[in-house]
Amino acid sequence: MLILRIALVWGFVAGAATGAQANYYDSPLELDVTGSYTQAASGMVFPESVAGFERTGIVRYNSEGTDESADYLLDVAGKEIGISVYVYPVPADLGTELAKVLPQADLIGALSMLVEQLFADEEQGFVEVHSGADLLDESDTSFSQRGVNYPGNAATFRYNEEFFGRVAKVRSQLYLYPMVAKEWMVKYRVTYPDGMDGESQVDAFMHALPWTIRGLK
Repeated sequence: MLILRIALVWGFVAGAATGAQANYYDSPLELDVTGSYTQAASGMVFPESVAGFERTGIVRYNSEGTDESADYLLDVAGKEIGISVYVYPVPADLGTELAKVLPQADLIGALSMLVEQLFADEEQGFVEVHSGADLLDESDTSFSQRGVNYPGNAATFRYNEEFFGRVAKVRSQLYLYPMVAKEWMVKYRVTYPDGMDGESQVDAFMHALPWTIRGLK
C-alpha cells in the first residue's frame, strides 16, 4: 500500500512538472560575494572557507534564487580538489505532496524509494555533459544532520577534462541527497586528479559544512 501511494504521488507531481516552466538563466549568473553567503530561499549558508577549502565562487541558476551552488578549492601539495555544493528544489514540490499523504513515521523510509529515480536523472545529466565518462562505482549512502540520517546515492566517474588549466584524466564523485526538509535537494560534485587520494579531505569538508536549510529538525 505504501508503494502504491508513493507511485500515485510521483505520477501526480510528474504531470504537474511538465506544465511548469522554471525561470532559468540562459547562462548561470556568477555572484560577487564577500564573506559568508546565505541562499535566501533555503537558508543554506556557504562560508568563505570550510575545512581548509577556500570558496572560489557562488553561482545562481534562476531569477528566483532557488537554485544556487558554491565552489570550493583545496590545494594539496600542488594537486587541487574541487568541490561544488548545489542546493535546489525537489522537482514539482514532491516532498510537500509526500508529506500530505504519508504519516511522519513512513516519510523518511519512503525517501529511499525515490532516491534511485532522482539520482538516475542526475547521472544521465552528468554523462550528457561529460561524454565518454566511465562509471566506476555507484552505491547507496546516507548523511546525518541533526539526528536524522538522510538517504542518498553516490557515484564515481573517470574522464578526460580540462581541470584547472590542463587536460588530464580526472575522477569525479557525485553525491545526491533528495528530500531535505521535504523541499530541497543537496548535491555535491567532487573533482580531483585521477590517482590522488583525496577521500579524507572530502570527508572532512562534507562534515564541516552543516546543512542550515530551514525546516530541518
